[in-house]
Amino acid sequence: MLYMKNLIFFLLICCSFTAVAQNDNFNKFSLETSFGLSYPIAPTSFSSPIFEGVGASDFAGPKHFDIGARYMVSELYGFKLSYAYDRFQYDGSNLATNFYRLGLEAVFNVSELFNIRFNRRGTFQIQLHGGLGGTFATSKSRTGIDRIGNIILGVRPMFKLTRGLALTTDLSYIVNFKQHYDYAGRSFSSTTPEGLVGGYANFSVGLNFNLGDRRVHADFY
Repeated sequence: MLYMKNLIFFLLICCSFTAVAQNDNFNKFSLETSFGLSYPIAPTSFSSPIFEGVGASDFAGPKHFDIGARYMVSELYGFKLSYAYDRFQYDGSNLATNFYRLGLEAVFNVSELFNIRFNRRGTFQIQLHGGLGGTFATSKSRTGIDRIGNIILGVRPMFKLTRGLALTTDLSYIVNFKQHYDYAGRSFSSTTPEGLVGGYANFSVGLNFNLGDRRVHADFY
């Protein structure tokens, strides 16, 4: 997790240097949380023949949760630090894995990036986000922890409800590097000790809480 510590340190330095120079007519900080669906996509194979006919999609379910904090350097871009939990389980059995992920991402406002106004009142916004993460995965049927590196890519539409509150939806894809457990919680170590490249999608709905005493946040400035 050393690279995560370095990225967080770099983010703090960037924020300290840019905070004074940027426009102070809008709020920059926000907190966010969402719940939704976890849908495994790869790997599709399993480490035991007892899973014949069972695919990765059989482990999908509404078992995703995330929480995060975001700082917008300007109306165009910012950074966010987030924690996410995903559970993959087959038909209520003990064939299951839990994924605990910490991520650091860059965030871009699409309307500012492409000079687009989605509606006249400016209450609708789309954000693109992407970055790096680290995951600890545990199996319900085995002991031990699988340590996985991630790339995170996503798109998040936002609808402003009040001055300090926005409704969000999010579609993200998470790439897993050196994944050693399949989604049933069985290890690949006997056949692929170096691990496999995997991935899963999240679809979630949540709320974004804007912080600050200004009348508008950078998201809708």
